[in-house]
Amino acid sequence: MNKNAVIYISMIAALGGFLFGFDTAVISGTVESIRSLEFGFGLTSGELGFAVASVLIGSAIGAWYAGVAAMKFGRVKVMLIASTLFSISAVGSALAVNLWDFSFWRWVGGLGVGIAAVIAPAYIAEVSPAHLRGRLGSLQQLAIAIGLLVSFISNYFFANIENSPNADLWGGLLAWRWMLLVEVFPAVLYGVMALKLPESPRYLVSKNKLEEAKKILIKYANEPEPELKIKQIQNSLGNLEEIVSIKNVLAKKTLFAPVVWMGISLAFVAQFTGINIILYYASSLWSAVGFSQGLSFAVPIGTTTIGVLMTVVGMLYIDKIGRRKLLLIGSIGMGISLWITGFIFMKANQVEGNLVLSPELSWSALISAHIFYIFFCCTWGPAVWVVLGEIFPNKIRTTGLGIATCANWIGNVIVTWTFPPMLQFLGLAPTYLFYGVCCIGSYFMVKHFIPETGNKALEEMSYSFEKP
Repeated sequence: MNKNAVIYISMIAALGGFLFGFDTAVISGTVESIRSLEFGFGLTSGELGFAVASVLIGSAIGAWYAGVAAMKFGRVKVMLIASTLFSISAVGSALAVNLWDFSFWRWVGGLGVGIAAVIAPAYIAEVSPAHLRGRLGSLQQLAIAIGLLVSFISNYFFANIENSPNADLWGGLLAWRWMLLVEVFPAVLYGVMALKLPESPRYLVSKNKLEEAKKILIKYANEPEPELKIKQIQNSLGNLEEIVSIKNVLAKKTLFAPVVWMGISLAFVAQFTGINIILYYASSLWSAVGFSQGLSFAVPIGTTTIGVLMTVVGMLYIDKIGRRKLLLIGSIGMGISLWITGFIFMKANQVEGNLVLSPELSWSALISAHIFYIFFCCTWGPAVWVVLGEIFPNKIRTTGLGIATCANWIGNVIVTWTFPPMLQFLGLAPTYLFYGVCCIGSYFMVKHFIPETGNKALEEMSYSFEKP
């Protein structure tokens, strides 16, 4: 096996995860600007929630159809579609003139995010040998974490060129608009690099391109008996036309439905850990508890740097410890750290409508929130995408992954859209305590419904998982 070759193509596929992370976090630096009447669109808290959530609505739709598109056109062509959508969105959202214009272009970018979220883990799982699949599958989450980091660094750079995210920079565009526009560069790179990728051998077998599939299995998966592997893939695919439609996959009459609902549950619950409220609203959250504007932009850079490092830790252990055990550890760690953060915020005072913590408590809140993020990045972050890439049988992998990822984005929409009103009417402390309860609930969901998927050939994955 050419180990370097399979790592290389997995890294290219994971560029979609980089854009996923970049697009997810870039909004953090623009929240206060687009809310502003002077520099943005003069939004209410509900409208702000919609503006932030529009990308997530697009992501849900993109994920829903990505699986079926990948079955029809191939994984690589669908990556090229995602690259195009990211590029168009970057330009359109940077030049938007009102809420609806801005939300539409963010929605277009969301289509790309949803597609990338489905295709990368499916493709990496299908080209990787079983003993490397956990680590290579985790490249998706590592790329997301790096995308988050680069986005926060980019936001910090543009916000500090003239010490304001609302400064008038080049081309008559405000700094916050440049934060959005710069995404066009990695988006184009993603498309160019995707052109170099070999197609998934499972897709090629489904299209009866057996010789091409054989070459890829030998080169990237080190298959000693590629003809036998192709036969196993053919058997696992069965009569493809009978099952790949979304309606059939979800129907109770098919025995694949239990596996699909496992994937839906895991993906949906992942959003209710509260991870994205910290990412999307990072700068405004830390401003709210007394950090200066410059520091509130800088803190997320430190956060996401830790995230990248902790994702690497998760990658190193996911094949040793197992996916399921990582999820269970993460649920407990995230829940406790969110509760601690919430209790700290309960001690904040209200001064002219703003939360004020003492310096000691401000840093305590920062530390406990980072402990939450550490637990997420080395457990749920990589493990969820690896499990979703593995759990579905060949016949329904991209369709099932698309449905599960759609559920993930629907959960993301709910969390993101409801967070500003929750913050306004309940306050920061009850909101954090609520998501802490959700994290503890996720422990019991994983314990009773999610099987271990590590160290199995993809052809072994079936609907007959027994409850662990």
